[in-house]
Amino acid sequence: MTHLFRVSTGSARGSVGLVELGVDPWSSWAWITSLENSFLLLVEQKWRAVLFFCTLIFALSWIIFAVLYYLILLIMNGKAVPDPTTACGVSGTPCGVDANGTVDDPNTRTCIANVDTLLDALLFSIETQHTIGYGYRYITTGCWPGYLLWMIQLIVGYFLQTVLVCVIVAKVVRPKKRREEIRFSKRAVIGELDDDDCRPTLMIRMADIQQGLNLTETHVKLYMATWKTNKNGCRVLIGLRDMDVGYDHGWDRVLLLWPITIRHIVDEKSPLYGLDEKSLQTNDFELILTLDSGVEATGMTFQARTSFVADEIDWGYNFSPMVRMNEKKNKWEIDYDLFDQVESCGQLEIASRSLPPEKYQTKNLIDGPNVLLKRSGFV
Repeated sequence: MTHLFRVSTGSARGSVGLVELGVDPWSSWAWITSLENSFLLLVEQKWRAVLFFCTLIFALSWIIFAVLYYLILLIMNGKAVPDPTTACGVSGTPCGVDANGTVDDPNTRTCIANVDTLLDALLFSIETQHTIGYGYRYITTGCWPGYLLWMIQLIVGYFLQTVLVCVIVAKVVRPKKRREEIRFSKRAVIGELDDDDCRPTLMIRMADIQQGLNLTETHVKLYMATWKTNKNGCRVLIGLRDMDVGYDHGWDRVLLLWPITIRHIVDEKSPLYGLDEKSLQTNDFELILTLDSGVEATGMTFQARTSFVADEIDWGYNFSPMVRMNEKKNKWEIDYDLFDQVESCGQLEIASRSLPPEKYQTKNLIDGPNVLLKRSGFV
């Protein structure tokens, strides 16, 4: 069965199985929205794309301003031809000679000194934008177009550097890699709530395999997406239903210090109520589990999610315990080899929609601290 909403924690950024139709990516509206969100779109790209974009932007800015500088040289006649009536050495006009032996005469200077070719203009553009300023190439006095373009390039250069530094910093601190360290069980199970309560319960195991970086404000949500086949033979999406994982009791707020099990009790309020093992496999739905949390070190939030279709739900099973006390070392041990291991819980009794759910309850949810821990997913 095809997943509609499964998003791999470490790869995709969109919903797998969904294709947008009727949206032209080359339309003016699409271009405008892309430009408005260009910063966020750039942050979402991979590192090689960001580095390529940064290099491209800088290279284009250098080339564009180099061309403009060269056009100014052509408009201002480039290297001026000395005027014999006013040139240095004529009529007693003093001459100045620079370190290279070149005559320094204000009447014969070029608009940009020592810039004769487009390559020279490119080097001058790079030196100006990054304030290298070797001193060999410079704008001479009286070249007002050059001064104006020079000031514009300084402003543009600082702006580009600021934006690109912000993009790189945003990528460094964003917790994308952190969500890849949230591990979900490959399959969900429906079994008994615990040894003292035989109510059928949907269970999904999850864990944070990175224990060096603490998470804050972690909470989970569970949804069911359903679809049906209409009279034309087309499968259409009906909608999304919220599934209770203990919102009223605060069990949706979890502490991932060790692997936990998210539980959804199949009662009269559950969309799974009345289903048995056979009817479960014939229903068209997908369960979507999301985890929202923040990284304590940076305060940045992230979301990890997974999903399960009907044939990925094992009926009549519970997850095997993976957190055990080592009596010799007097320490709790977590065996991740048992993360996806399940064990049969025997014949699972399912409530019928025609019978009251009280018949299938054997114990209240808040019958003591041990039971409360089990409901919270801590044992």
